[in-house]
Amino acid sequence: MLLLLSSYDSSSMVEARVCTGKSQHHSFPCISDRICSRTCTKEQGGGWTAGYCHLRFCTCQKQC
Repeated sequence: MLLLLSSYDSSSMVEARVCTGKSQHHSFPCISDRICSRTCTKEQGGGWTAGYCHLRFCTCQKQC
């Protein structure tokens, strides 16, 4: 018989909320996540930290 004991402390697990928004400077259809990410992180005042291509539009991400 195999006995498996696991300690799981749910109070130490914190999930960050992620906010998304459409890129203000990338108005043409996107083809690359890398280009979207670069565009999003360079946008002024957005505080975006990442970006990806979703339904051919650049979607920017940041922690809320």
